Amino acid sequence: MDLNWLYEIEDTRPQDFDTFFSALLEATSNIDLHYFQLPVAGREEPIYRERVYCYELYHQLRSYLPTDFSYKLDGELDKVGHPIIHKAVGPVKPDFLVHERGEMNKNLVVIEVKPINASVDGVRKDITTLCGFLSHARYYRAIYLVYGNDETTIESIVQLVIDNLPQNIPDNSFFLLWHQYGNSSAEVIFSR
Repeated sequence: MDLNWLYEIEDTRPQDFDTFFSALLEATSNIDLHYFQLPVAGREEPIYRERVYCYELYHQLRSYLPTDFSYKLDGELDKVGHPIIHKAVGPVKPDFLVHERGEMNKNLVVIEVKPINASVDGVRKDITTLCGFLSHARYYRAIYLVYGNDETTIESIVQLVIDNLPQNIPDNSFFLLWHQYGNSSAEVIFSR
């Protein structure tokens, strides 16, 4: 049996990730501030609503990804019934998956999104989810996107990420992005 064809397959994930990452940065630069926090009747201060932000991010990403991009963007895809991922990672529902549906060897990016006022437990849970997808579900990259403006809190989140990232994740596979302001691009503030 001739297996030489296996060696001829080019790994396009680095270029595919660059394409996706560029689209992600463009998409964040087009999210208006009113998607960060919502006014609520009877309250003085607006509140963060992750789902509203994620819906707009999904919309913007779809408009910036090339039409011939070989991966699909899925939002909050429930992996509870997945025979491989549920067993390895647990009953999780990441905010975004960039993958080829039905193929475990075509998993490009897993993304979790949190507002700047996320709880410590919420941040830890997301780090565990992201690292589980890197380690057990064959995802190429993980992105943790935090949105909102509070420099003191973002420093705490960076420290939480550093303290909770397992040592066994591949180099250059985990990115922490901060989307501080509306109509501006998110920035990488930590990677490993």
